[in-house]
Amino acid sequence: MLALALLLQACNMPRSAADRTPTPDALLAAQLTITALSGPYTATPALPTFTAPPAFTPTPVFTPTLAFTPTPSFPYVTLSQATNCRVGPAVEFVLVDTFQPGQTIEVVGRHPFDNYWFVRSPNNPNVTCWLWGFYATGANLGNVPVLAPPPTYTPAPQPSFDAAYVNSGKCLSWWTRIFLKNTGALAFKSISIAITDTVTSETRAASLDGFQDVNACILTAVTPTLGPGETYTVVAPSLSADPTGHKVSATVKLCTEIGQGGACTSKTIEFTP
Repeated sequence: MLALALLLQACNMPRSAADRTPTPDALLAAQLTITALSGPYTATPALPTFTAPPAFTPTPVFTPTLAFTPTPSFPYVTLSQATNCRVGPAVEFVLVDTFQPGQTIEVVGRHPFDNYWFVRSPNNPNVTCWLWGFYATGANLGNVPVLAPPPTYTPAPQPSFDAAYVNSGKCLSWWTRIFLKNTGALAFKSISIAITDTVTSETRAASLDGFQDVNACILTAVTPTLGPGETYTVVAPSLSADPTGHKVSATVKLCTEIGQGGACTSKTIEFTP
């Protein structure tokens, strides 16, 4: 509107005769200005309101507190694999305990030259034994005393024998002869035999100090000892029924002392007369 007023004011000013007649360019410019000013008013659109996103707050990472595990001050070992602990430093000795990986095993001594530790059982502090050190690692072992190991273990000899059926026959009743061989290092001094006819279910049993056979229906003299490597044929208690063709079972027990004492061992044989 200000522009229109200025334009009209300019037109009303006194001019020379030459200036009173507007030029075509001036008329066109005035017309365009009036048209532009008289058109509809279009307001400038409001800019959208910007909302800033909330500030990023990182979530704190949880750091667990490590439990304090005190290091033992005494000599000790731990194992990478389960290991047996024995009365002496060899597999021939009696087994005392078996220790598992992760156990703290107190060391109280060491072998003078072999890879064995003399330890206190973590399962029972009143028990000590020799532990093979192949799977063991430890600490504070510099001042562990050297201990004399027990003597080399020599297992006690065990009695043993072989038995086999020989023959059967009849006198007043039916006898059976059994062959024996002492295959061990100890002499036998007594015997017991239990014989069963599995068809008739008849069972007879007898014991004797020494060893005795039968010859032509007559019992031989008693042999008091069956020494290592020796053989002897003994007669079993007689059956009342003929066992011929029957399955017969005989259990023979030999002992190193009379009266079925000392170390004893048994063997069962089956046969058909």
